[in-house]
Amino acid sequence: MKKILIASLLALSSVVAVAADQPAVNPAFSKADEYIKAQNYTAAYQELDRLAKTGNAQAMYNLALLTQTGQGTAQSNSKALKLYEDSAKKGYPVSNLALGQAYLTGGLGVKPDNKKAKEYLQKASDQGMEDATVDLAVALFSEGTDKSNKEGLAKLAPLIAKNNYKAMHAKALYDLTQGIKNKNEVSFKAGLQTIETLGKKGYIPALLAIANMYTNGNIIQQNLPEAKKIFEALAKENVPQAKESLATVNKLIATQPKAKS
Repeated sequence: MKKILIASLLALSSVVAVAADQPAVNPAFSKADEYIKAQNYTAAYQELDRLAKTGNAQAMYNLALLTQTGQGTAQSNSKALKLYEDSAKKGYPVSNLALGQAYLTGGLGVKPDNKKAKEYLQKASDQGMEDATVDLAVALFSEGTDKSNKEGLAKLAPLIAKNNYKAMHAKALYDLTQGIKNKNEVSFKAGLQTIETLGKKGYIPALLAIANMYTNGNIIQQNLPEAKKIFEALAKENVPQAKESLATVNKLIATQPKAKS
């Protein structure tokens, strides 16, 4: 159970909102941006499609994102994948990140492929995308060798020095994993403390990790009411997985024997 839980925690650190690292809106996208703000995704898709046909890599990326989520068009992982690939071939960094994440986690209908994931993430990292650097470290950690672990830590170190929350979280999950694997209490406590600190600062992946730990009770003492409180707050913010996790916690609470009055 601990291995399963840790694997899911590590996965959380590799999942990011791709659009967060996207470059600022190009003036050519003002019309599409207006449509998206108005939630007129069909019109936005049509405008982005027009721009993409001119060879615009950013338009291809945004078109891929709408296709992946089924906004303004029919949802299609295969079409989204092709658009990300076309955009990446033109050197668009966020598309390299999206493809790296897909091959890292098995998204977009592809089979997980750590080698491909590292190739795309390295390209995005070289293009200055810090999220890609963190995901590359996670990919290296997943290989589980002393060499890959050392390389992963080296990738994270400069970002941790800059207080990059995602890098700090990835390092914390690594410490937690290594602490359990090697029965190293110092490493375990360091990882847990960092996750708790990030959670107090409102970092969503850390809050998800804490809530999951409270739910499972394998790493820290089970506390379903506290898990419910966190998942409820995250669900209100429409955080992915929060509503499903909240439902699971409510079911667990319902099955617990009620205290005698």
